[in-house]
Amino acid sequence: MKLKTITFALLAIGLTLQSCDKDDDDNVTVNKNDDVFELAVRKVNSGVSINDFTTARDAFVARLMAQDGTSNDREVQPFFDFSNSLPLDSIYIGMTQYEDINTYTALGTEAQNWQEAAPFLSSFTPLAFEALQPLEEYKPVNLSELAPLGSGNVLEIAVRDLSAYPNFNQADYEAKRDAFLAALEQQNGFVREVQWQSVTNSNVVVGMTVYQSQMAAVTILTDTTFTGSSAVTDFLGTYPPNTVATINNVLK
Repeated sequence: MKLKTITFALLAIGLTLQSCDKDDDDNVTVNKNDDVFELAVRKVNSGVSINDFTTARDAFVARLMAQDGTSNDREVQPFFDFSNSLPLDSIYIGMTQYEDINTYTALGTEAQNWQEAAPFLSSFTPLAFEALQPLEEYKPVNLSELAPLGSGNVLEIAVRDLSAYPNFNQADYEAKRDAFLAALEQQNGFVREVQWQSVTNSNVVVGMTVYQSQMAAVTILTDTTFTGSSAVTDFLGTYPPNTVATINNVLK
């Protein structure tokens, strides 16, 4: 695989997010090992103004965060899209932490009947929507501490549907993934890694990497010693990202 292709693949691993969070101080169980984390990538519908979308979103999120068992809502927006196919000013990405799957499921059902739901849910089309839990070796996770607000950190997110890879082999995937992550963790500017699994679709996995800064991320992903290593080429050559690829600014 050519260096340019490897560099692009690394940069396109996922959604690179500058951190932001909105803590609910009334929730005291945000570090529980059974917490569920919602990831939502949304495209504002044609004919809906950005102001109408954000107003509807803020009203919905405010009510959601007032419920028992929710915490740490974050919102970001891309300023660069590697596929050159997304209307960047219409893409918004949110993450919310729930104390367990029962809370997530119950609120998901209840929220559909809120008066704040219809204006919000009808204003966008979901490009990715997953309920996640971290793999055991990464627990517990507090979303507010993952690339915390004000740190200057950036958060890279890679969503993969494993069923999309021909002749997929779980053991091979895990071996190549772990070798890649071991190499990544040795790079200057790397801060933290969390690997996730969808709780609703066993084929969907998500990787999140925290870098010290946007400059640190770019430096790592364009370092030819790193990008040309077998750990990188073996993983990305076999399991390239199959998701939206953007770099995002913090909104709140």
